[in-house]
Amino acid sequence: MSAAIIGTNLSYLILTFLPPLVWLVFYLREDCHPEPKRLILIAFVSGIASAVFAVIIEIFLIGPEGIFFPAIRIETTPMLFFLVIAFIEEYVKYLAVKFAIIRQRDFDEPIDGMIYMITAALGFAAIENTLFILPLLHESVLAGFEVTANRFLGANLLHALSSGIVGFFLARAWFSPYRRHLIFAGILVATMLHASFNYLILIKDDVAQGVFYVVFLLLLMAVMVLVDFERLKEKQATF
Repeated sequence: MSAAIIGTNLSYLILTFLPPLVWLVFYLREDCHPEPKRLILIAFVSGIASAVFAVIIEIFLIGPEGIFFPAIRIETTPMLFFLVIAFIEEYVKYLAVKFAIIRQRDFDEPIDGMIYMITAALGFAAIENTLFILPLLHESVLAGFEVTANRFLGANLLHALSSGIVGFFLARAWFSPYRRHLIFAGILVATMLHASFNYLILIKDDVAQGVFYVVFLLLLMAVMVLVDFERLKEKQATF
């Protein structure tokens, strides 16, 4: 029995954390000057904490007993529902980096904004994975693997890309007197893309080529982030 419990818990940890860590290793390679492992860990853990904070806020605002927006429901106002959810999540991920990383001495290059935002986002995604995978492990580890694969190419990537976009705006704010305006604009752009992804996932089976639109949106965001990385590398060369 104990061996089975250990095996289940190990599977749970692997399925929860492996996909975000794979994406993290991929994106860390974009940094020509690797960040201290200590700060990467702090950003990842801060992203985990931000996920807990986001869940509390979401339940408080639009949960079953939501106080401020009881009329916003996925059944009746799906796009508005996803916009609220996306804004909360994008904002708390930014706050994780703002309070844990930005004032650190090693946060010393514009590209660091994207690196740490993506890192925090993947910590956030790891906790989200637990909410989807944990119930399935009581049924079948295979079912957990299936969800993990879907989230690896879907929600986990989405969080990394949307926060990467916020990180680009944070990096651009490095050179601008309109720092707060740029960061807020980045959060709004990420919110719109994040909410659009969630809405497309909801309706993909009800519209022609629904899966195509989901994939197209992720590819568009991926190109945006990769182009942003290259632009910052060029800018950093003259920094």
